[in-house]
Amino acid sequence: MNRTVDLHSEAAGIRLQGRRVMVTGGAGCVGSRLIPLLAQLGAVDIAIVDIAELSSGSSALAGTARQTLYRVDIRDTAALDAVFVDFKPHIVFHLAGIREPGRAESVVRDAIETNVFGTRNLIEACLAHAVEDAVYSSTGKCFAYLSDHVYTGSKKLAEAQWVVAARNSSTTRFRCTRFTHIMENGLVAQDIAQGIDEGLVGLHGPDRYFNIQNLRQATHLLVNALVLARQTPADGFWSAVDLGWPVNTLELALYRIECDASHAAICFLGVPKGYDEAFFRGQFPWGDQGEYHPLINALEAPSGFEDSTGTMVGARVPPFSQAELEAELGKLRTKLQQAAIGMAGMKQALADAVAGLARSVFGAADLARLIEVLWSGAAPAWAGPNASEAKRFYLLIGLLADAVAARMSDSPGAAITAQERDKLLEVGQTLLKVDKLAVQHKRLSDVLAPVELSRNNGLACSV
Repeated sequence: MNRTVDLHSEAAGIRLQGRRVMVTGGAGCVGSRLIPLLAQLGAVDIAIVDIAELSSGSSALAGTARQTLYRVDIRDTAALDAVFVDFKPHIVFHLAGIREPGRAESVVRDAIETNVFGTRNLIEACLAHAVEDAVYSSTGKCFAYLSDHVYTGSKKLAEAQWVVAARNSSTTRFRCTRFTHIMENGLVAQDIAQGIDEGLVGLHGPDRYFNIQNLRQATHLLVNALVLARQTPADGFWSAVDLGWPVNTLELALYRIECDASHAAICFLGVPKGYDEAFFRGQFPWGDQGEYHPLINALEAPSGFEDSTGTMVGARVPPFSQAELEAELGKLRTKLQQAAIGMAGMKQALADAVAGLARSVFGAADLARLIEVLWSGAAPAWAGPNASEAKRFYLLIGLLADAVAARMSDSPGAAITAQERDKLLEVGQTLLKVDKLAVQHKRLSDVLAPVELSRNNGLACSV
């Protein structure tokens, strides 16, 4: 795959020359490729913080760079702090985490404690030890407004904490990237290769698609995020522009079987939890004139930006209340400490925290944009027969409808156009068909009732 993110090589060399760099999760696939690049660009000392051993195939580092492995779990606050005391990093790349969506569903506590609270530990250590720059590898799954999937939910809360640190810190520059599936490390590619070796390739289904990027794009993205830290908005994130067309897993499997001259068979296993996340139509910026990017949602799209090479695209994480995020994290931590809580309880506690974050985001969003998102996902034209699609997303639609109703109720002088009012009336038709959204239907009806329309002269209408 020839796709690339153009590396800002000269600026990277200046920024990394003589620096001490820490890479959490550095024993993994991306970290193993990032570390030699950092050494090549002039980093003098590189610390790998990981619970895993280095692979036997780890590359020798360029120049005089020294590499040190710290076998430390980022959930261990004291041990992590001791690493910072010993190594004194100037720069941190945070790659550590539970990354497999399927595995996250079976190790729920580990996923939450690592991805959410381990990230929090790292943020606090960076601040306490005056780290200059910290770059986080988030996920394109944060594109979703809401999720009951453990991996997505835990990464959304991690990304939100990173953004809070970025907005508040006057010492450490916290910056963020979003990755999609890494071709050389993707679980799909690994499963296909293993299946070919065993003679039977198991796939989730014939109609499964996913975006991919390669290791070169991933590592260049991380280094460029460091280099561009001063000119990137504090709450901004970077992604690779060229993700190509989504790849069909069946076509990929058939291609690999042909390339290997294998006689392996294919079977469809169904979609397990963690990989069955559905896309809400309102996540996509349908009305925008710019380029669509699969890792940037409709609330983020208006804030989009690019680097000078045109191979990186970014956007800003939408505003939300830090106090509300902290309250949700506090409730989540308290739930995890309950002795009787089971796996289902932990998943629900995580989903509740993510819903609280979404509620805060919607409460701060531009009203016109919010109406567009709600209508794009809940209008009768795409709500499905008897609102079947809307019923799948009732919780998200409810949060959006509540946010719109609250904004219109709290700001009687707020103006909406006749077209926006019509869109909300259409949404009301869908809400009426979903029993769990009866309260939202009434709230929306109540705020729309006093709206005075002037259709003849096209004036905005005020509530």
